[in-house]
Amino acid sequence: MRDRTLLHIITLLGISGWAFLFRKKGDIKDWFLIYLFKTLVSTLMDGPVIKKRYVQYPKRYFANSFDSNIVFLYILFPLLCVMYNQFTYKMKPIKTFFSVFLFSIPMALIENFLEKKTKLVEFRKGWDWYHTVSVLTATFWIVRLFIAGVRYIDKKRTTADNLNENPISGHS
Repeated sequence: MRDRTLLHIITLLGISGWAFLFRKKGDIKDWFLIYLFKTLVSTLMDGPVIKKRYVQYPKRYFANSFDSNIVFLYILFPLLCVMYNQFTYKMKPIKTFFSVFLFSIPMALIENFLEKKTKLVEFRKGWDWYHTVSVLTATFWIVRLFIAGVRYIDKKRTTADNLNENPISGHS
């Protein structure tokens, strides 16, 4: 299969995966916030890796405008992070901590396969699949902590607002 065709297939799979953003489990605003925040975190972490040429994407969309593969960076990785957060939505922190590997390891192994069999991704300067696992895992945890913080603050504000709106009756 040609690399460009494979890139188109991966893109279509990623875009069709956006349906996961609309799953009923949890708050849809959380899923969009996770998606966008993961995109930001990935962009910030991917930039130096690409600039130092540890990872390159020889076959990619908009090669004249982007050094990154925008399909991986802006569709697949954020989508996978949303799926991870949906999967761990009600889990205890220790399970959440270890569950990340159910997502980061397969993604890294797929990227490693693509590196060996295609020109979609190229590892250089000693970069390998376990570096990808580390980066993906770290970004998933960062995003998970971020959304947990947002939920905590939102819950505190909602509780405070409810107390202010509904004072206990009988006290004048």
